[in-house]
Amino acid sequence: MLALQAVRTLDTNVVVRLLIGDDPQQTPIAEQAFLEAIAGGGVYLPDVVLAEVAWVLRGYDLDRSTRYQLLERLVRTRGVVVEDIDAVIDALEQFRAGGDLADQLILARATAAGALPVLSFDRRFSASKGVELLSQG
Repeated sequence: MLALQAVRTLDTNVVVRLLIGDDPQQTPIAEQAFLEAIAGGGVYLPDVVLAEVAWVLRGYDLDRSTRYQLLERLVRTRGVVVEDIDAVIDALEQFRAGGDLADQLILARATAAGALPVLSFDRRFSASKGVELLSQG
């Protein structure tokens, strides 16, 4: 009989502790939880967690390149599962080039769903192919 292995989902605060290591009490707990989850079947990181982590990391005075490297290394870690690795990597590349990760993940999901254009009031985001700027008057 095969033992079923369970994939676990990490919340944003656990991922931040794992990446930054700034809390002497929570960091070792986050590291242990991550390693146990990987050994037990894997870690699932939903898009919303990745977007939140990117946003929270801004508060740590890390430059965009460092934030990109942390996130890119995380999603490429063996045992880490995301919804669509190619779309996430593409969104991360757009993030590295100056885009907002949440916006780029929205665009990736809309593209995959065939639900374009994305309608937005965000001028910067509307520069992305597949995004249409809504007029404000």
